[in-house]
Amino acid sequence: MRPTRSAVPLAAVAAAVALLVSGCGGGEDGDGKSGKIDGAEDAGKKSPSADSSSPGKEDAPGDFRTSDIELPDDLEMVFDWDQPSDPDKAAALAGAADYMRAMNHGTVKQDPQDPVLARHVVPLQTAEQAAVKKVRADVKDGLSVTGKERFSHAEIGDVANSKLVEISFCMDQRKFFSKEIKSGKVRRTEVSESDFMRLSLVMQKPEESQGIWKARTFVFEGEGKKKCEG
Repeated sequence: MRPTRSAVPLAAVAAAVALLVSGCGGGEDGDGKSGKIDGAEDAGKKSPSADSSSPGKEDAPGDFRTSDIELPDDLEMVFDWDQPSDPDKAAALAGAADYMRAMNHGTVKQDPQDPVLARHVVPLQTAEQAAVKKVRADVKDGLSVTGKERFSHAEIGDVANSKLVEISFCMDQRKFFSKEIKSGKVRRTEVSESDFMRLSLVMQKPEESQGIWKARTFVFEGEGKKKCEG
């Protein structure tokens, strides 16, 4: 059997979460089948982030290139995105990057209830369910992560209802591997199409002015080699 490249494949997690959501009728997230939330369709007219980007300051608020989430030296997360000039879109993109960082942080800390992860999700929504389920499975299997994970091809929707933004992006895990906690052994695997994934998040704007955008909805769009490679 081919060992998993990342500790627990996000595709498997997303499928399980989709079943969970559809089984309970979807709650506030809509019909439970698509994983979209009310208002997300209004933000569905996405354009590549490069279309409205500016270099920005490296330490500017809402900059996905900076984060206070600390990860091990052997774990690198590269966000090959352009910085939006629109402040809400920039803050939402920064929130999306930190959600992905926080998911890995939970795995590294071996804690499904990691406070860093909890800070970056809307409670009781599918983004929290997906992250917690993934970290819990990693803990059960005694696996952490190592290597380089690259994110690219970001598309950002318009702000819906003044508080929701849909962001889609690619993940490249060709150099991203599982690492056994007890032995420290890295489970290296050969490159395959499953190393490229396309994800979509709906980010929610904070009520307070100094708050952070949090991940609300998590959707696995499928393997994305054709769109994500390069």
